[in-house]
Amino acid sequence: MAVTIADVAKRAGVSRSTVSYVLSGTRSISAETRLRVEAAIEELQFRPHAGARSIRSGRNGVIAMALPMVYGPHNQVQMPYVWATLTAAQDLGLKLLMLTDDDGETAIRDTVTGSQVDGVMLMEVQRNDPRVALLSSLKCPAVLVGTPDDSARLPYVDFDATLAGRLCAEHLLELGHQRVGYIGQSPSTFRRDVAYAVHAREGALSTLRKARARTAWTPCDGHPADVARAVDSLLGKIHGLTGLVVYNERALPLVLDRLAGLGLRVPQDVSVVAVCPDDEAERLAVPVSAVSLPVEDLARTAVKLLAGQVNGESVPSVTILPPTLKVRATTGPAPADGSDRA
Repeated sequence: MAVTIADVAKRAGVSRSTVSYVLSGTRSISAETRLRVEAAIEELQFRPHAGARSIRSGRNGVIAMALPMVYGPHNQVQMPYVWATLTAAQDLGLKLLMLTDDDGETAIRDTVTGSQVDGVMLMEVQRNDPRVALLSSLKCPAVLVGTPDDSARLPYVDFDATLAGRLCAEHLLELGHQRVGYIGQSPSTFRRDVAYAVHAREGALSTLRKARARTAWTPCDGHPADVARAVDSLLGKIHGLTGLVVYNERALPLVLDRLAGLGLRVPQDVSVVAVCPDDEAERLAVPVSAVSLPVEDLARTAVKLLAGQVNGESVPSVTILPPTLKVRATTGPAPADGSDRA
């Protein structure tokens, strides 16, 4: 029969709540009482559940991933990060707890102060993210997956989104495009000021503006109707648009469909360059140059950094994964007479 907290409490001569406090560390317990409880735990070979800390190691082998889950098309984009993180954690013998609350602060505070996890991975990092200051104050091992304006001295790992946007813009400029649109993440992503979305957009637009290219941008939620709105909006704002940057994996194939439906060929009439995983670009019906997103590398690096902190190791304060552009299409803007240009 399994040993329970009640058995430990009876052996130690204390209440069950006192045993819980010793396990979780959430309240101050006298040294004498703590020693009696720890002795009872050892004698009875009590094994606390995964939400309580091991008395001997001070760890429970669980890490948390704080990721506000977005319902709708963007959710499909988030899942590869979740799966990659889960796999990386399992490879290191760790379990993964998902914290999916919209704001996340309450869940993070309760989880950390309740000693349910050894550390926290913070996802969808905003430029000014209140969760960062909270994690710093909790003195809990943590890694930020994203680049905030102020990391509060917490280590962070990120894909260089600014450089990704710049690479897309430079590619189109090198092909001779001077009328370029940008389709970004959903409106809610920009309302939350999520760092990667803002940095990529600014990396692309600032590069285009420096080259005196005519440009405009729009967010897009990925639904077919909004993709049509986004494409039509940019075509209306930029007469003679010949280049398009898309950082929205869900919307990308629908953007290509919309252009085709309007009689615009890719890449002959409109050159499209995207920020997306390689396998996504490979599945497209037409060739699209793309800056790859190393989802697995990002997740594995973040988990290793967090595990290192939990084990008391010194880890780098900043880890940036460089983006790479894979050129699949080299068509420049169509001549003014409308004839094809290879």
